[in-house]
Amino acid sequence: MLSRSAKHLYWLARYIERTENIARMIDVNLELILDYPVDHSLNWKPLIDTLDANQYYEKKYKKYNEDNVLSFLFEGTNNSSSIKNCLDMAKYNIETVRDDLPKSASISLNHLHDHIFNATFLKIHKRKRLPFITNIVDLTQEFFSSINDNLSRGYEFEFIRLGRFLERIDMISRIIDCLCITKSDKKTYDFSTMEWISLLSILSAQDAFRKVSKGEVDREEVINFLLQDDSFPRSITRCLSVLRLCLDSLPKNEKIILKIRTLRLRFDTASFENFDDNKLHTFLDKCQKDLITIDKLVEKTYF
Repeated sequence: MLSRSAKHLYWLARYIERTENIARMIDVNLELILDYPVDHSLNWKPLIDTLDANQYYEKKYKKYNEDNVLSFLFEGTNNSSSIKNCLDMAKYNIETVRDDLPKSASISLNHLHDHIFNATFLKIHKRKRLPFITNIVDLTQEFFSSINDNLSRGYEFEFIRLGRFLERIDMISRIIDCLCITKSDKKTYDFSTMEWISLLSILSAQDAFRKVSKGEVDREEVINFLLQDDSFPRSITRCLSVLRLCLDSLPKNEKIILKIRTLRLRFDTASFENFDDNKLHTFLDKCQKDLITIDKLVEKTYF
């Protein structure tokens, strides 16, 4: 296939996966905000921290309050990771490869695009914001379900999976990293258990986690589950396994596979129960740098 087509498929998947994960973070934060202290700024800033977009946010806003953060994440024109910008880029990338994909995938993306661009988020009544965000998650999953169910296995399918799961690892590592850094900044109350539950909620991991852990939700078990459980689709080790399967089906894969194998080995051999927050931050920061290297290798090798 053409390298240009491969690049469009890869970034199409990355932008839709990013849209889903941002929507998940907003969804859970809107649900949990009532249980937090009066100073809600403590609970909206981490969403910007997760995307490492503070520099762009602070050019426009002085406070990390609900309306400012939601506007920035949903519509921010100077935020390349805002939901609207992600969907604009997804629409751009699908134009060249539309004929390579099932018609149902294009229809799903159109429904998602229309759902988002027919609304100004801050004008939506607060009681209707949660259903609106939840629908974004449902529509992104509808797109990927169409790909999984209706697209023949081949290079097109593998480049979509490659982009989707590389983006997923990046977002999961950022979300966990952000929680470990920011939870100690909350001075008013101890909400540590609630925060780990919210992390599981963001990744739709509550039910799967309960099957392997019957006791209290604590930091050690959540971290081990999300980083090392190879049976859960949103754990980092499982995502790395999927990346390896993708690359096994692609040519010229040796350098990228070596980098993924090295990264996977570090996760497999790490004793996360002995990691304090600083050590975990260092580990995940190195992971994010490795993902940038893998992305550059994919770019150099295939595009």
